[in-house]
Amino acid sequence: MNKKEKQKILYPDYPNGIYKYEYVEINGIKQYIQIRGKDKKNPLILFVHGGPGGSTAGMAHILMGSWEDKFTVVNWDQRNTCKTLLANKDRVDEIGKTGTMSDYIKDIDEIIGYLHTVYEFDKIILMGFSWGTVISSEYSKLHPENVSMYIGVGQLINYVEGFQVVCEQLMERAKANCNKKDIIKIEKIIENIPEDGKASVEWLKQIRQFSALGMKYISQNTKMYSPKDFYNSPLLDRASRKTWFKQDPKMHEGSFKTMFNYDFRDNMIFPVPAIFITGEEDTACPHSLLKGLIDSIEAPRKELYIVSKAGHNCYYDNAEEFLRILVDVTS
Repeated sequence: MNKKEKQKILYPDYPNGIYKYEYVEINGIKQYIQIRGKDKKNPLILFVHGGPGGSTAGMAHILMGSWEDKFTVVNWDQRNTCKTLLANKDRVDEIGKTGTMSDYIKDIDEIIGYLHTVYEFDKIILMGFSWGTVISSEYSKLHPENVSMYIGVGQLINYVEGFQVVCEQLMERAKANCNKKDIIKIEKIIENIPEDGKASVEWLKQIRQFSALGMKYISQNTKMYSPKDFYNSPLLDRASRKTWFKQDPKMHEGSFKTMFNYDFRDNMIFPVPAIFITGEEDTACPHSLLKGLIDSIEAPRKELYIVSKAGHNCYYDNAEEFLRILVDVTS
């Protein structure tokens, strides 16, 4: 990709569009915020990525480029993630110990405050993905004055319980296929699920193995990011690309504790519309847990959509169906 092509992605020629890439002081930390949309009159979505540490900003033109016709999309690199990590190299250990629910609630609050200085809107559509649903759902409950709608994509109910549910499904399929090697792998994963809120390097390796098994037996329509798209992305430089491959749980020690201790069922009262979108083949946040709770959720409006032929990254695996749902629920 040449410079002209990259520039066209970074700053498309739309007279009423907005394309901003900034570092903003948020809750005492310099944090990266990216805003992209073809028309500043469109509704504003703040996308809260998964992980912890799973930045989507660098691939936003691929993952969310089609959204930009109808919405202005804000991506934010959370604490110790990608460009925010690089902007705070001398504070990595310190920031890694933060990440309480109150830390993230304040982060989101200050980001929305910042967005009011660069974009005209009343309330924001708050969309969480995977781990991001933990902090964004709680923000929606605490600050309905700032949120027009909460959208949970791959809603996390309980981290440990979700793993156990999917491991049971994987075990059934592995046994049906008489695959002894996979049975042993699944047994090891079940034995090593950390219940103390500490994610070790070994556990992160287990997650990769778990994901591979999930794709083999359940998430067969999951799409992998194109290496060409990743390495050619003008939204990433060489240093930020390298952060995608860092597997150091200490960088997100506090955030992992928050995630492990979270249970969606502790408070299912939403003062704003609550929309849930999930892939039918999601092995990270199985929708079976959410389906069993939907009748108990209190909200002025609540809906559950299951995207066909899609895994955890349902907005990428079946982008057309996901966007159709997104436009429909926000219209």
